[in-house]
Amino acid sequence: MRKYCSSMKITAYEEYGLRIILRLAKLQNNANTLVSLNEIASAEGISAENTAAILAKLKEAKLIESVRGKFGGYKLSKSPAEINLYQVVNGISKKTFDIDFCDSHTGNQEICVHANDCSVRSVWSSVHSLVNNFLASISLEKLMLREVDLNLEIQQNTDLIEVLQHV
Repeated sequence: MRKYCSSMKITAYEEYGLRIILRLAKLQNNANTLVSLNEIASAEGISAENTAAILAKLKEAKLIESVRGKFGGYKLSKSPAEINLYQVVNGISKKTFDIDFCDSHTGNQEICVHANDCSVRSVWSSVHSLVNNFLASISLEKLMLREVDLNLEIQQNTDLIEVLQHV
């Protein structure tokens, strides 16, 4: 069976990253409280090793800061309103939707037989833009809302829902 040219996936690692940074946002509660690695891992039910690796990626992406020492821990580097889902997912895995999809799905050839004129590529590129723009439109602050309130806000503030309803 041939794979599609797209590779849109939210991995468990990305999901853990979203949960971890959301936990920091909730626990920090605008008080600049530091949260320990073990506290985050325990609260989210994620191993300390995975939590540490994800925190390192979030720190590298400049979304969180850390303080060493007995009373050290982690905190957001910006307010929850200034951090969006695209930044988090991109900071963890670098690709939410592989824009180079056609380079890795060439079939038996070195270069795809449709490389010069591919109408499907424009579809995948549009999906790529829609997904990334949608993720960028949702801040951690919005994720701190109750689920029902966030659903309502998403439906009111995005054209993506309207586009998807016509598919």
